[in-house]
Amino acid sequence: MKKRTLLNNRLLATLAGVALNAYGELFVRTSRIRIQAHPDTYRLVQEQGAAVIYAFWHRHAFFVPLLRRFDRRRVAVLLSTHRDAQIVAVAVRLRGFEVVEGSSTRGGLQAYHFLRRALQHCQPVCITPDGPKGPAELVKSGVIHLAQQSGCAIVPVSVSCSRSHRLRSWDRSVLPLPLSRVVVQLGAPLRPPSSLDDSQELLAQGLRYAASLAGECP
Repeated sequence: MKKRTLLNNRLLATLAGVALNAYGELFVRTSRIRIQAHPDTYRLVQEQGAAVIYAFWHRHAFFVPLLRRFDRRRVAVLLSTHRDAQIVAVAVRLRGFEVVEGSSTRGGLQAYHFLRRALQHCQPVCITPDGPKGPAELVKSGVIHLAQQSGCAIVPVSVSCSRSHRLRSWDRSVLPLPLSRVVVQLGAPLRPPSSLDDSQELLAQGLRYAASLAGECP
């Protein structure tokens, strides 16, 4: 009951988000971070300025703000409307990202249309394809439909971190620790085929391959 009261209090949730952002700043300032991008992704984003859909597994949600080291545009990040996500939303906004709230049970359709319009205006977006409740590493259909209907490529992103703590959540979320060595690997841009099953497997393979290049430990 106490947790519910805390998260339902907007002021306390905001303060928690500010504290989370401060921790993120400490992590970034004390860590060595390297960004590695597939040549096709580099050309697509850095040279052509094309909108793309960045895809992280939900366990790597803490690392999403590191995208700004590669893509300086205002990335739109899809977050759940769940109470816990409201704290994350505060920290994400403080990092210069745009937050889009929605899930499969609440606000999903509006969020989908917002993301599609953002892509049409060359604004990149970021989605956790197995979120917000899992199962872990199971690609859901939303990101595939968004890519197919927008015509934009999906860029699978994985992260390795030398010092971290795994939370006791459904996805075993990674909480990085200060003084870490971090590799953010952006894989090759993917164009989903018409088959949903094939597209989901293609993205899952892309994320696993990016994890292997980053050197992520299971």
